[in-house]
Amino acid sequence: MDAAVNRLMRRGVVASVMVEAKPAWVLPGTLLIGKIRDPDRLVGFDWFICGDAPLSHIDCSLAATPREAARHFALQWHLDATRLGGAGADLAAKAGALYELVDEDVFWQQGAR
Repeated sequence: MDAAVNRLMRRGVVASVMVEAKPAWVLPGTLLIGKIRDPDRLVGFDWFICGDAPLSHIDCSLAATPREAARHFALQWHLDATRLGGAGADLAAKAGALYELVDEDVFWQQGAR
């Protein structure tokens, strides 16, 4: 998570040197969906995903839960892979795998981490 937060800071997702970041959902050893927020930001946060996935982030207005954020990331990766054509095959595979995971209720039940 630390490496992901540092990369998001370098990308300018948060402007402050100090940030708040916490995991919201974890598939141990594989994926982490977290929240990151600039302390100067009065409302909201960004979702991010990292691990065996491309580091991606979205505004909290696009998803209310980690599961909804994962669904959004899967769709975004699929669209990006389509634009890349053959070069996006790995991204398309990751999008498909994430979407299958989103469909599995057992991974998203309260308390499952």
